[in-house]
Amino acid sequence: MNAADSINPRDLRLVRRLALAAGVIFLLTAAVAKLERTYSQKFFDVTGRAQWIWAPHRMSDDFPLVFFATRDFELPERRVYTHLKLLGEPEYTIWLNGRIIGTRNVGEERSLDTYDVSSLVKTGKNRIVVAVRAPRGVGGLIASIDIGPEAANWVVTDHTWKIYRVWMPQLLQYDVPAKVQIPVVVGEPPIGRWNYLKLAKQELAAAPTRVLQPRDSFEQIGYIPTIETRSGVAVAGTARARATAFDFGPTSGRLKITMAEPNRGPSQILNVRFANEREELGLAEWGLRPIVIATGEQEFITPESRLFTYVMVFGRKQVRAEVVN
Repeated sequence: MNAADSINPRDLRLVRRLALAAGVIFLLTAAVAKLERTYSQKFFDVTGRAQWIWAPHRMSDDFPLVFFATRDFELPERRVYTHLKLLGEPEYTIWLNGRIIGTRNVGEERSLDTYDVSSLVKTGKNRIVVAVRAPRGVGGLIASIDIGPEAANWVVTDHTWKIYRVWMPQLLQYDVPAKVQIPVVVGEPPIGRWNYLKLAKQELAAAPTRVLQPRDSFEQIGYIPTIETRSGVAVAGTARARATAFDFGPTSGRLKITMAEPNRGPSQILNVRFANEREELGLAEWGLRPIVIATGEQEFITPESRLFTYVMVFGRKQVRAEVVN
């Protein structure tokens, strides 16, 4: 006699019904979970196959880094719009077909910045260049381009992009094979501290319309924070450093730094200090704004606008400062 013969027929029917109900519930739960994953993925992961990329660089070395990521891409004639979605952390500048369209110091406000570039692209070949600046050599770059509701992520960041560690003006028009590197692919979202990014609409960068010259400049001794390792222990301190200070009077705008000649060495940091009172220039605790300059670069404009009177530039004797709006 088998086990089924020893069970009351009524109980057996009940067991079968419960098993059938459990199977139905399992199938419904699996279907709902699959739908949820599908639609939540579409909702959160708006960059599709795009991957986070970075320059070949040991992030643990804590060295400053600037690199330029380039990509030529083709656009079809039939497109509804062209939207560029991008984040380059910690600081980025974008050129599209030779024009600067956006720049941002990301800080803690990480978002997938969206630019409507429909009026700047053309059918056929286009070119994008992204500069990413990292004072400590750590960060990430992700980008994708949509050309319509049903044609999202037409172009994405991946291993086909090209990386340059040296600034050359011709990069805005074409690649230079002798200097090219292959990007390091970090992975697709969600990953690391970025997870899934929220979209944030950004306006296209406008060309400067006004340049303000300083009314005075002078040499200044300031203090910069230092970290020394003593017997295996990191000790914070300060160090005296020479700098050039510029007096603009009370003003607002973006700071433009121009060096006497292009940077011939690897990426380097120029520390900048903003102040409203002259006495603040020499204070060790007054915050510094690091500017990372690439090999071959001679000038840089900060993406953020500030209110200030004085600015002090460490690290270079022959340097010019201006304010642009």
